[in-house]
Parts: sequence; C-alpha cells; structure tokens
Amino acid sequence: MTLWRKSLGYAVGKGISSAIAFLLLPIITRLMSPAEYGQWQIIEFWAILTMFCIRLGLEQALFKFYVMNPKKRGRYLFEIFSVMTILSIVFIIIGYFLRKPLTALFLGSQFSTKFAIMAILWGVADSFFSVFAAIFQSEEKVKLFALMDISRGFLAYGFAIFFLVIGYGVSGVVGARIGATFAVIIVIIPIILRRIEFKFDKNDVVSMLKYGLPLTLNLFVVRIFSFSDRWLLAKLDNFSVAGSYSAGVKIASIIVVIILPIRYAWSARLFHMYKDGTLKSQLPQIWRQLAGGMSIVAVGLILLSPEIFKLFIGPGYEIGMKIVPLLAAAYFLDALILIADAGIYVTAKTSFVPIFTAVAAAINVALNILWIPKYGAVGAAVAAIFGFSALLFLSWRTGQFFFPIEIPYSKVLLSLVAVAVSVWIALSVPFIFVRILTLIILWTAVFFGTGLDSDIFRKSKPSG
Repeated sequence: MTLWRKSLGYAVGKGISSAIAFLLLPIITRLMSPAEYGQWQIIEFWAILTMFCIRLGLEQALFKFYVMNPKKRGRYLFEIFSVMTILSIVFIIIGYFLRKPLTALFLGSQFSTKFAIMAILWGVADSFFSVFAAIFQSEEKVKLFALMDISRGFLAYGFAIFFLVIGYGVSGVVGARIGATFAVIIVIIPIILRRIEFKFDKNDVVSMLKYGLPLTLNLFVVRIFSFSDRWLLAKLDNFSVAGSYSAGVKIASIIVVIILPIRYAWSARLFHMYKDGTLKSQLPQIWRQLAGGMSIVAVGLILLSPEIFKLFIGPGYEIGMKIVPLLAAAYFLDALILIADAGIYVTAKTSFVPIFTAVAAAINVALNILWIPKYGAVGAAVAAIFGFSALLFLSWRTGQFFFPIEIPYSKVLLSLVAVAVSVWIALSVPFIFVRILTLIILWTAVFFGTGLDSDIFRKSKPSG
C-alpha cells in the first residue's frame, strides 16, 4: 500500500533523528538533574504553543490547497510566509517588552527572563521549519524531509551535550535547539525560494485560515491536553517530579515516534486517496493494520518498560518508571485517532476537531487537578488515558457520521484488549519471566487475530 511505502521513507528520517534523541537520553539524564529536565520540558511546552500561534494552521491548510490546486502553489507559499513573518516579528517585540510578566506568569520564579525570549525564538524557528517540512510532505519528497529532520537532530543534541558539559545547563540545551533549527532553515531557504511566486491574494489567505484555524486551535488544545500534565506537576508538586514524569513520557513516546512517520505520510496521502476515490475501500484495511501493528508495539513496550527505562534513563528519575505502561496505553489510543477522524478532514468539517479536543483536554486537566495532589505522577498518567479515550470516541463517531466505512471492529477490539491486559500485567507482576510469557501470548494473538500474518506472508497469486 502506498501509505506504508511512504511511511517507510519518513521512518528512515524520523527514525534516525528519534534514535539520536533516545540513544542520548542516558547522557542527557545524567548531565541534567530531574528538576533541570523538568524546566527544559516546560520551556518546550510554551515554545510549541507559540509556534501554533504563529502558524495559525496554515501548514495544515497547505496539505489540502497544495495538493488540490497545484497551479497556485507558489502563491500559497508566499502568502503563508508573509503572514508568518509578520506574526513572528510581533511576537518577538511583545516578548521582549513583556519578558518579566510573561516569565512570572508562564514559567515561574525559578526562571530567568531570558527564557521568555528563548521560548518565543524556539517557536518562531519551529514554525518555519514545520512549514518547510509540510511543503516536502505535500510533494511527497521524503528524502528532503528526512534530510531536514536528521540534520536538526544531530546539530541540536550534539550542541546540547556540549553546552551541558561546559556548564550552560538548561539555557544551553534550549539555545542548541534554536540554533540547530535556524541553521537548517538557512540551508533550505534557496530550495524553497525556487517554489515561491511573489503574488498575494487575501482571499487565498482567508480560505486557508478558514480551513487551518480550527486545526491549529485543535493542535493548541492537543498540546495543552498532552503537555499540561508536566506543567501542572511542576505547579502542584515540584520540578523534580515533573522532570521524572517527563523521562517516563520519553520512554512511552516510543509509540509516538513509531506512529510519527505514518502521521507525516498520512497528512498528504489522505487527500490523495480521497481525490482518487480509493479512500473508502482502503481505510478499513488501514484501521486493521494500524490497530494491530501499534498494539504489538505498545504491548512490547508496556511489558518490558522497567528494563527499557533503566537502560535509557539515568538514576534519580525512578518515579517516571511507574507511569510508562499507563502513558504507553494512552499514546496507543492517540495513534488510532490519526485515522478515526479521517471523515472529518476529507469532508472539511474541521470545526469539530478543536471542540472535541477541548472536551478531552478539559477532562484531562480537571482530572490532573483532582488527582495530582493525591496520586502525583500516576494520577496524571491515568488522566491522560481518560482524555485520549474521550477524544478517540468523539473522533470515531463523528468521522463515521460524515464518511461511514466498514471498520473491522472485532480486530480493533482485540488490539485494545491486548494493550489493556499488558498494562494490568505490567503494573501487578514484577517477574520478568511472567511478563515475557504474556508478551509472547499477546503478540501471537494480535498478529494472527488482526490478519497481520496474511499481510506479511501473503503469497503472490499464480499467473494464468
């Protein structure tokens, strides 16, 4: 299937850049205390929210407009970059003059005011980087996309470790990420300029904003949904707990890393299949394959989470080990949302997306506030499961309403049950022998029960 072939290409790029991050975790977590690690994650949280405010969903609109109307591609790019440049300048100016109140309000008294400016610069850099990446995704130029991502990964983590060693702490790590992103942008600019047509039509911008703004509101709420737990842990507990929790998130995010190449390929491939009239026939197969494949990944990660955590995370972060199985289950649900809301996107009913995400985020944040004081990091992880469950349900029901397909429910349910059983075993059975035996049984059940065996070992039909 084209989706999986395209995903494989993205997987090479994302796999290498993500491997850099994971392989360097033992070094990073030994050079940074849990409190410093927590501070780094809080700065990243606000940098990403800044990025969403600068992009306004225009990079999401690019996938549709770039694919559906090739003749106006150059104009779309000029319009998008013009809007983003203006907003970037506004944010930098506001950030500079209001750096003290912004630091106190969003970061806390532990931070220097320079971090408010650095968070904004991080957001600006990632805004342009992500739009450049979206261009290559829309054109399905996987190699260029992969080259961008790998280059930034090497530069960012290489300089981060260097600055940590010489004593720059959190500011060194953040500065490394900003510098690496801008360095890649500068190199890619000549390639992008050849695609730009210097014409501006406000009607194009309005059309793209109508499509993209609901999606950026959704991404904004998603980030609050998926990242506010660390901020609330820092506020309601302390930065050390937030840092340990973030370490657990990094391990559980192996699922996110694996689904990411598919997510990148899906953004453009969805509209190509819809345009070709093949989406309705292919989507049931994608449901089965994605649920089965990600279930196998999730079950393996959950049942072997103690060993993986100890391998990649340094001492002092042990609190994070307890929450890996719960967060891995939550991220498995998030992987299914990727295709559950396909009907919403292809029918342009994107106004529902931020509403549903806001509902799920409200559930998550409310449960965080309720449970963190009592249960700490574990309470935050369970809240994430409830939030993603709500979002998956709303996305599935609405997607089916606008674009109904024959979902293989029995196979999807088998995948869900396997993940649930693995979480129960991981949290209640400390013996690795029992966990490995359970892993083999669940892998076998999912592999054959969801039909992945026929996908992999399907024999070619004899000719004639």
